[in-house]
This record gives sequence, structure tokens and C-alpha cells, in this order.
Amino acid sequence: MIGCGEKGFLSVKIKVRGFGGHSSMPPTESAIGKAAIIMQRLESDQMKPVMTPLINQFFTNVGGSMPFINRMAIANQWLLKPVLLSQLTKNNSTNALVRTTTALTMMKGSDAPNVLSPEVEFVVNFRLLPGNTVKDVKQHIAEVTKGFEVEIEEIDTVKEASAVSPTNTKAFKLIESAIKEIHPSAIATPYLTVGATDAYKYQIVSKNIYRFMPIKINNAEKQSIHSTNEYLSIENYMKMIHYFEYIMRNYDKQ
Repeated sequence: MIGCGEKGFLSVKIKVRGFGGHSSMPPTESAIGKAAIIMQRLESDQMKPVMTPLINQFFTNVGGSMPFINRMAIANQWLLKPVLLSQLTKNNSTNALVRTTTALTMMKGSDAPNVLSPEVEFVVNFRLLPGNTVKDVKQHIAEVTKGFEVEIEEIDTVKEASAVSPTNTKAFKLIESAIKEIHPSAIATPYLTVGATDAYKYQIVSKNIYRFMPIKINNAEKQSIHSTNEYLSIENYMKMIHYFEYIMRNYDKQ
């Protein structure tokens, strides 16, 4: 999977105000109850899924190795696109490929079990699909919080989704040939990188930016990323060396 683009990044802190006081005389609506309604709206009414050209190309490339029903839906999107998108959004991994995702990550309220906090705050992280903008997400947040007294603050890094790099380039074709050299049976395909990388910084000098590591990892290795005992097998390490050596030796031969 060759990352021809990557998702954007926006985290916002939403502060919700209500009545504070002692829990023995609670109001009919608490700040934490209001926050819960907003959070439920954010999860149940997410931004619409979209089949972007990049992901359409990805599914077209890998479709041959998928079950018949999936192949039929991919080949007949003029008729079955709503069904296809519905199925894709039911899986965490494929959902991230077709929409701007919403993740509730942090929350803070009262510091005591018998105290009503007059203000509750929570953080929601959005990963922006190419085609959606930070402005679009802010408008979505405004609609979801309508009717509540809230304060919205951007926190951490804010980054638009990257541009999508073309696949009809010398660089992309070289990566494909390097993959075939190291993993002969693998299907090379353009892909959307759902995590954040530094690659977007190269957009000021090139339109051809590709995110790729020539490794095949299992679930245990995947779970170790950014965690305790993060590691990579020696076999993968050697294949990475082989890959970069191939790129450097063959770039001028294309």
C-alpha cells in the first residue's frame, strides 16, 4: 500500500456550561448531561462517507482478491455505491478510508462525586479525508453544538488533508518495481495514509510524494507501534535495506 496522500488533523476542546452546585439538589439539565448529548451527536451523526478517486483506485486494484459480492459492488458503483459505503463504514479500518473520522479522546468534569461541575470539557479528534477541509469540520461542529452554551478551542496541531499525488509517475512505477523485487506476490496499490506523517512538508517542493515502508507485519508488531517494546523483526529490517538500495541503484535506469 503506497500512500499517495494522508489525512488531515484537527483536535478541538469543547467546553459545555451548565448549573453547578451540590448533587443533593441537581438541576434538570447538568453540564455533563449536555456534554453527553453533544458527544452522542458527534458519534451518531458523523461527516458523510465519500468514495474518493484514490480509494476507488485502491479497491479496483485489490478487488480481484476480494469475495464475489465485494467485487460486484466495486465494479457496479453506479448502482451499488450506497451499499458499498454502508459496508465500508461498519469496519474501523475501512471506515477511516472513506470519511473524516471522529474520535472522542479526553474528558474532564467535577473533581468530587457529590459536586456538579458548572463546566465540562472534552476533546474530539478529527482525521480529515482529502476533499474535506478544516472549515468543513468546524461547520459540522457548529451544527452539532447548536442550542448549547459552548466554547470551542483548537488544540494541538491543525493540518489540512494533503494533496493526492499521481500514480503515473516515474517515482511511483519505481516503487512498484521495488515491491515486486522484494514481495513478488504482493499487489502494489495506491492508498490513503490515515496516520499523520511529516511527508506533507514536502508539498512545497513536489507534487509527487509517496509514503511507503516495505514491511509485512503481524498484529503483535502492529500493536507495538508507539507502545511498550516497539519493535521490528530482523527480516523486515533487512527488507527495508534491500528496498532502499534498490531505489537508489535503479532510479536513473527508469
